[in-house]
Amino acid sequence: MDVRPLRPDEVPTFVDDLWLPFATEMGNLDEHDALAGDEYVRVNALAYRQAQLADEDVQTFVAEADGSQTGYTTVSYSESPPVFARGATAKVTELYVEPDARGSGLGTALLERAHEWGERRGCEHAALSVHARNETAQACYEAAGYETRYLKMDRQL
Repeated sequence: MDVRPLRPDEVPTFVDDLWLPFATEMGNLDEHDALAGDEYVRVNALAYRQAQLADEDVQTFVAEADGSQTGYTTVSYSESPPVFARGATAKVTELYVEPDARGSGLGTALLERAHEWGERRGCEHAALSVHARNETAQACYEAAGYETRYLKMDRQL
């Protein structure tokens, strides 16, 4: 297994093989994250990912096994407001492992790569959000040393 940065030429395959399944799974878990029902979802996802590749404060890592992408994580650099005594944070914004590869340590390897990236950028902490109903992901994150510090709440307006 190889965990490495996503390359620009891989974005279409990445969107089709990893991001769309991830987004669909998250939408099935919680309708708040359901994809728009139009033909522009893929086009917008491609443009969004290309823009992220140009942003030095965002990095997407893909895991590759036997020549195909089997998982990914996206991490971003976030400065702490100067009123707080904490340093910058590496925010893990997405983590996905194909269902057949789950439980193999791939999620942990992707998290470790995101943490390494954050440490190189001078981050003091790593943070992430996880769906309240996604117990499998919560267990993965807890095993990697994450603990609940905040509960995010929202409501329909």
